[in-house]
Amino acid sequence: MDSESTFRLVNCLVCDQKADGKRHYGAVVCRACAAFFRRSITFKSVKKCRGNGKCDFLKKGFFTCKHCRLQKCRNAGMSEESFQFERDIYSNRIQVATQIPITVDLFYGKSNLIIFRAPTQSSQIPKPFLDLEPLFDKVQKILFQGPETPIQSDTKLGKLAMRLHPILKSSNKVNPNSKVYGKEESLAQLEYDILTVTKWLTYFDDFQRLPPCLQVQMLQGIWSVWWTLTRLANTAICIRQKIDEEEIRKMKLGQLLYVCDQEIDMSWLSTYSVEELKFFIDIKTEYRMDELTRLMLDLDPSDVELSFMLGQLCFHYVGKRFQGEILQVADKFQEIMADDLHDYYNDQMKRPNYSKRLASMMKINNMIQSDLLKSREKTELALVFDIFCIEVSHPGMFIDS
Repeated sequence: MDSESTFRLVNCLVCDQKADGKRHYGAVVCRACAAFFRRSITFKSVKKCRGNGKCDFLKKGFFTCKHCRLQKCRNAGMSEESFQFERDIYSNRIQVATQIPITVDLFYGKSNLIIFRAPTQSSQIPKPFLDLEPLFDKVQKILFQGPETPIQSDTKLGKLAMRLHPILKSSNKVNPNSKVYGKEESLAQLEYDILTVTKWLTYFDDFQRLPPCLQVQMLQGIWSVWWTLTRLANTAICIRQKIDEEEIRKMKLGQLLYVCDQEIDMSWLSTYSVEELKFFIDIKTEYRMDELTRLMLDLDPSDVELSFMLGQLCFHYVGKRFQGEILQVADKFQEIMADDLHDYYNDQMKRPNYSKRLASMMKINNMIQSDLLKSREKTELALVFDIFCIEVSHPGMFIDS
């Protein structure tokens, strides 16, 4: 082999500078030209040539035209087919973890064959039974006795608003100072929530005239829906009390508002962790500014308006869920509340044009109903996969909770 051919083997075929004699992407080039070729192909950063392909390749040790340098790389035999990506073990593991969603067998900790063909251990062992009959004995007693204190108002909606006011002023939490939120706290909160809604409904005269069996059935479908809207209103009230109006306007969606410092113990309800259960049921460990909270802050409803929203949301939902006689009763209740709201705007507020506020109220209610539908689908999925480790005497109460 002569000296000229030896010179060509050790020099870069693109820039004629010293090379290491190895092939990079199909040609013997220096590391600088190899890096340039990979960068240019990957990011497509090379522009058109201004000299019509007649540029000087080197000028004072530098290439004057990237386009011509890339063309020379291709002429030397370099090709992007030999590129290799994601050879780093750590980055590859992260990408796989983010791209592949958790499957049923991964979540369940068993293969698909075992899940769908073999009887599970939980199906063979009797589950603990949660009897809610004593709670509904209290409910029926409250409904039979009627309102705790007499309230005078010109409209039925006004009576509900007057009873709602002290509920909004209270904390609505049982044992808020407890460090651990477990079975005892959960059942105490459940009893408080159901009895509070029951007492509120005793101030609605038309509801009190219904047969007891119909009252209890409607209450089972109403209580969790009622608290969904009430807690949203409570959140908005709390924000207004603690944060200036100017600061509220600057808040962005997703901004963290509050973090729950209680330890949540759900071992009595399921063998799965709290983070895993969040997919199936609504477990609040933090509160962030979302679209519903923003809409409620902008609306800032009065007690009468909020009472109408609660009635419309609950009765529309329970009528749609149970159909039949309950649907007819629910439609009648909504008409009564709509008429009372009209009188409220015209007589008390002197505001005959209230269409914008009504549209805002209905937008919030419709969004909550949409969220409740998604929540029901997840609850039904949890029941299919036997997520919960207890049996309940009234399972229909928790479809939307």
